[in-house]
Amino acid sequence: MNQDPVLAIALPLTLFCIMLSMGTTLQLADFRRVLGIPKIIMIGLISQMILLPLLVLAVIILLEIPFKLSPEIIVGFMILALSPGGTTSNLFSFMAGGRVALSITLTAVVSLLTPITIPLLGALVLQWQMGSSSDLSLPLIPTFMKLAVVTIIPVALGMVLRHRYPDFCLRNQNQITRVPMVMLLLVIGGIILTNIEQMPMLLEMTAIPALLIASLALAMGYSFARLSRSDRQDSHTVAIETGIQNGGTAILVTGTILHNPVMTIAPVMYGILMLIPTLIYIAWAKRR
Repeated sequence: MNQDPVLAIALPLTLFCIMLSMGTTLQLADFRRVLGIPKIIMIGLISQMILLPLLVLAVIILLEIPFKLSPEIIVGFMILALSPGGTTSNLFSFMAGGRVALSITLTAVVSLLTPITIPLLGALVLQWQMGSSSDLSLPLIPTFMKLAVVTIIPVALGMVLRHRYPDFCLRNQNQITRVPMVMLLLVIGGIILTNIEQMPMLLEMTAIPALLIASLALAMGYSFARLSRSDRQDSHTVAIETGIQNGGTAILVTGTILHNPVMTIAPVMYGILMLIPTLIYIAWAKRR
């Protein structure tokens, strides 16, 4: 997969804007509220950060031979699994009748955790698939710093902006949150256009794994929450948060930090294909 140099600049800038916009929807009270509802927060975190990577690992092991998945594609899917909390999950949670406040809180919490978990677990994934002879690596401190710049720092700045100018943030919330999402769509669209001739091959490599992972993740998130005696509204939220991944962060890690265009294929294609099972799930949730 080819990557225009402009995307190396546009993607980090877009992620910064997305996380900044999310920060403008948060207050310290939102994080304090976590202490009041620790059970559902823990359910969401376990589903996203433990069960989901295990699910993706199982799917990859199952499909590796029949679909001839390369080590780079496998790493791409695993980095994606380690990047939960896509910002579009807040919108999809609302559409599915979930609890939006819970969705935003989970997204914010995992955004603070992933700069630590991605380099730690990603290094194990690289060792597993690429071996010790590979030049690719995810050193903890440099990777943490790069991810912090596009996650933790903009969220904190957004919260400061919300604290200092609450009326402005509330009055312009739609524009503040929608513009960065349009930017992300343009970045992904740019990657697709750059590789338009390769799309049939890319779909052949990733379509079945991506659709299977997205579908199973939604079902697993909902079932896990219901088995934990959460109500339907919270369960829909956990399902969406588990199924929607932060493709932007995964692309940043694979394309900008690891500089491996092939690894970028999985998160890009997942970001497109996950919409199919997600919209089907939303339709089912509305009927329920």
